[in-house]
Amino acid sequence: MTSTPPHAAQPFRAVLDTNILVGYALLGAEVPRRSLAILRSVEAVRARGTAFISDATLAELREVLMRPDFDRYRPAGERAAFLAAFAAEARRVEPVPVERLCRDPDDDMFLAVALAADADWLVTVDRQLLSVRRVGRTRILRPERFLDAIG
Repeated sequence: MTSTPPHAAQPFRAVLDTNILVGYALLGAEVPRRSLAILRSVEAVRARGTAFISDATLAELREVLMRPDFDRYRPAGERAAFLAAFAAEARRVEPVPVERLCRDPDDDMFLAVALAADADWLVTVDRQLLSVRRVGRTRILRPERFLDAIG
């Protein structure tokens, strides 16, 4: 018999990097195997946790997601609908001021949100963010590791 970790049923706090949300928003009915962890990660946060954003991370998501290059994957209207739904369900926080924490200074905004939200997890496939591994109590994980961690 497998026991469930005590934290598995508890709501959790998460920050989802832009690359995770864009990947999720562009997925169609047929999800490639390599994208299943992204799909399941976002769905787990939406169903069992709380996603945190800042004005800056939401602006980056909007800018990237609405690029015309993505029209071939999903119509702009569908992407805009996902963006609106995600923005409505995510909790906005005022990011804490941080000194440079990541080799890519553009990624520091996600670390600042994680600290402000006292997030359990930051989910990303960005190598620069993954190399940080932890900020405060927030663990920085790939989607597959995140899914393992939440059970």
